[in-house]
Amino acid sequence: MDIAKEKVFKTIRKVKDDKFSIEKIEHYCLILEIGERDLQVSVIDIKSNRVLILEDYSLSKTEDEHQKVQVLKALFDEHHLLMVGFWKEVILCFKTPKYCLAPLSYFSKDNARAILKMNCQVEPSDSVGYYKVNSNDSVNIFTYQKEVLKFIRSIYVNSKIKVTHQSGMLVNAVLFNPPFANENELSLYIDRFYLHASVCNNGKLLYFNSFKIQKFDEYIKYINLICNEFKILKKEGIINLWGYIKKDSTHFQELQKNFPAIKIGNRTKKLNFGFKFDEIAEHQYFDVFGNYFNL
Repeated sequence: MDIAKEKVFKTIRKVKDDKFSIEKIEHYCLILEIGERDLQVSVIDIKSNRVLILEDYSLSKTEDEHQKVQVLKALFDEHHLLMVGFWKEVILCFKTPKYCLAPLSYFSKDNARAILKMNCQVEPSDSVGYYKVNSNDSVNIFTYQKEVLKFIRSIYVNSKIKVTHQSGMLVNAVLFNPPFANENELSLYIDRFYLHASVCNNGKLLYFNSFKIQKFDEYIKYINLICNEFKILKKEGIINLWGYIKKDSTHFQELQKNFPAIKIGNRTKKLNFGFKFDEIAEHQYFDVFGNYFNL
């Protein structure tokens, strides 16, 4: 890939609140959520809990971490804000497929890699990170791209940087989103080529897992398996859905036909949104906003 000659990113969405001020940037939290082929950017005012910016980009496919950094650098160089280095907080969230959620009581820094290896194949060359999930007593252990983190640190040298993972942020988003029922609730998040699923009861996490999706029928299969395992009724149970799916799409209609109880999830009430965000469906970017709850 010749980064200099190719347009290696595409803007999917940009929303900016009128209350954003470059002069108040030291009061803002910058969230960067990086996937294999995508990047989400959000800016939140820590004083008012108001979401000021949300942006979504698709990225060109890359072969290694070095190429990923080159793609990000091309985007950052053209961006009017991402090279500014005086944010109050910066959260870098990875969407890597290798992760696990471990009980805090079983975790120590020395056994992080060993715990992760119990859940997925971890290569000696993989960089392994971890952090405490704020919404419950668990530690999120995951692989991350070391060169990407190094690039981000080189820009935001004056900001506190926290490194997180999408799975833990989805747990945050669900567990900081009352009211909760005294029965098993299924929360689904459809991402690009992935289905993430959590089961909670009375605000306590019972289950979380992610499934790579090759064809639509696999959504039905995996949701069926979870409903059967946790005795969630397809017609009368509580099934909420967030993510990259439209309410009027044929895919949502098909899901609703198989699971009549399924409903589109709401936006978190712990953050404030101006009218500019009315153009974004409330069930989208649920994971991105979950990062704010790990400050």
